[in-house]
Amino acid sequence: MFITKNRAMVLATTVSLLGGCGGAEKTDTPGVASIAQPTATASAAASPSERPLIRADASEEERTRLQDVYIDCLRANGFPKQGAVKGRNGGYPSDLEDFDLSAGVVDKIKKNCGPKEPELPIQRAKRLDPQYADHVEANVKCLKSHGIEAVVENDAPALVNGLPGRSDGHWLDDCEREAFADYYSTLN
Repeated sequence: MFITKNRAMVLATTVSLLGGCGGAEKTDTPGVASIAQPTATASAAASPSERPLIRADASEEERTRLQDVYIDCLRANGFPKQGAVKGRNGGYPSDLEDFDLSAGVVDKIKKNCGPKEPELPIQRAKRLDPQYADHVEANVKCLKSHGIEAVVENDAPALVNGLPGRSDGHWLDDCEREAFADYYSTLN
């Protein structure tokens, strides 16, 4: 997923980086699109093995099912219905702090829903892979070798000139898979 400014919903159902160009967070560097990373807000209570993984080969139905389970939990624990949309084109916030929720509601969501928040392979790698930083560097190097200007920002690959055109867009996924191949092969 890529970070763009002024949008509060992350489409959690998207596995491919190019397909997930709707995430939202502010970056420290103006004009740099960053790959969204998991936030501590909803996932802090989850242990490494508890969060469901959205595998690269997951069907759209499976992605939607995982997202909807998490959204049901958010709503059942006090999150406003309009803040999380179920279904194929739905999504949920990347950061609960973007909403004016009481501390009690946020704590309740973290405790009850953190283990249900689905994560992408790169998000799991950031949490668990001791060689994550090396893999990010390899990802950026690969992107650069294919003419896509990228840097490491906030411990993640970031695109300097925004998303590449359609003909080069596949390099986003290809370079990530190549850079993280040894870690991704360990995922169940």
